[in-house]
Amino acid sequence: MSAKKIAYHGLLTSIMLVLGLVERQFLLVPGIPGIRLGLSNTVLLYALCLMGAKSAWILMGLKVLLGGLLYAGASGMFYSFAGGVLSMAAMLSALRVRGVGLVGVSVTGAAMHMAGQILMSRLLLGSWAAALQAPLLMAAAVFTGVLTGVTAHTACQAIAGGNPEMLRRLQALDLAGRKKR
Repeated sequence: MSAKKIAYHGLLTSIMLVLGLVERQFLLVPGIPGIRLGLSNTVLLYALCLMGAKSAWILMGLKVLLGGLLYAGASGMFYSFAGGVLSMAAMLSALRVRGVGLVGVSVTGAAMHMAGQILMSRLLLGSWAAALQAPLLMAAAVFTGVLTGVTAHTACQAIAGGNPEMLRRLQALDLAGRKKR
């Protein structure tokens, strides 16, 4: 990996960590921990679309590890890892489906992230108690997934507009949007 690419990954990792810290300051649903806006996932969507799957996997791993070390702790790392792996796999699959769009990819990823966390809860706690909150968690995942997807779509369009290579990548993924006539 080139020094430029390493620096780029470092910059994106720091952006994810700062966004993760910012979103920890807002409690979306009182009494239910873990429901967050998903601001840092905007960076993962950007990486997935404009840098490729390998970079997105690396960033997801860095987010889990460093986020856990900085503010989530060991158990938070387990939940984040389970959600991250399922989310990334689902988003990669959704990107292959024509017409889904970046918002659909984001919602798919958010829903699978919640599913991964529920499964990890079952594994760590030995109970399906977290599954009782699944309807609320999935509704929150759809809501936050739409917000994250719209944000990522807007950012990717703006960044790719000035970069022909990134614009070709978005077009190859059928995410470039409509051409102006």
